[in-house]
Amino acid sequence: MGITPKYTLVCDDIRQENNGKFIVVGLYMGNITVPHVPFVLPSLAFFQVFESERSGNFTFKIRLEHMEKGNAIVEGMGMMGIQQPGTGVVPIRFAPIQFPAFGTYSLNMSIDGDAPMALTTFDVIQQPQQPQPGFRPL
Repeated sequence: MGITPKYTLVCDDIRQENNGKFIVVGLYMGNITVPHVPFVLPSLAFFQVFESERSGNFTFKIRLEHMEKGNAIVEGMGMMGIQQPGTGVVPIRFAPIQFPAFGTYSLNMSIDGDAPMALTTFDVIQQPQQPQPGFRPL
């Protein structure tokens, strides 16, 4: 098809300025740390960068799934426009999003009905317990 993923940034939100620049808010570096599951994030976004051999408008389906359980957490569809061959971006945002379990999650996308391709994976892990203030024996 000529459209291949280059990289994906996982973050809390993506905004675009009037001049076309993107603002990535709350960039995750591998893990999403939560105190418990199920846990609801107000927003989760993916800044997806592609390399394309051709221009045009392409439909896509997106699926975020828990890899160990194999069930979809969220699914969606949309359209991306690539102005000219080269680099193209697709900001994807889910709000709110609930993580039902700890473990590895995978973001997959199919473009124009092709087989799904894995874009990125990340782990949802438990936040370490903080020591409680108070008396501690020496």
